[in-house]
Amino acid sequence: MVEPADAKELIDAAIERAEEERDVEQKAERAQQKKFRDRVSVLVGILAVTLAVIHMAAASAARESLLKGIEASDTFNYMQAKIIREAVFKTAAGTSTDTKARADWTKEASRLRAPDAAGHGIDQLRALGERLREEGERAAHHGEGYETGETALQVAIVLLSIALVASSRKIVAGALLFALAGIGIAVASALGLSIA
Repeated sequence: MVEPADAKELIDAAIERAEEERDVEQKAERAQQKKFRDRVSVLVGILAVTLAVIHMAAASAARESLLKGIEASDTFNYMQAKIIREAVFKTAAGTSTDTKARADWTKEASRLRAPDAAGHGIDQLRALGERLREEGERAAHHGEGYETGETALQVAIVLLSIALVASSRKIVAGALLFALAGIGIAVASALGLSIA
């Protein structure tokens, strides 16, 4: 038979062991949660840096699109001014009774249209303007790809923030899918591939 004092000591010892085991389990659980939070936090940082790089590429593409559009517009305006001058010279040549003046005006009208070393012939300017417009459209298309990649990365970062609060590995997995999709779209845009 166990004495009451001995029974009390055994019970106290059992309680202490149970509390120590619970403390060990809680410490292990806290350590695991800290490890999860640390990893997700590092992932958020990496994605934030990646987002900044992709944002810079998107801004650069938007700037290039705008500048190419302006340059194309300026080129077409210059071409139209030359076409007007050509029309004026042709009209003058057609209405002139002076043979020398008519020849000079016809020659000047032909010179405006003819290709020159500077690339300022009317047909050269048209080709340049069309090429600049196409380059601007391509840059705008790349910019849209970068923006789509940016959006996917932003969603991934928000999901990771939710995953931290919810301690959910499933949400982290979903965030990683968005992040990979966003990075893939941005890389495809950088390589000139179309996502549409």
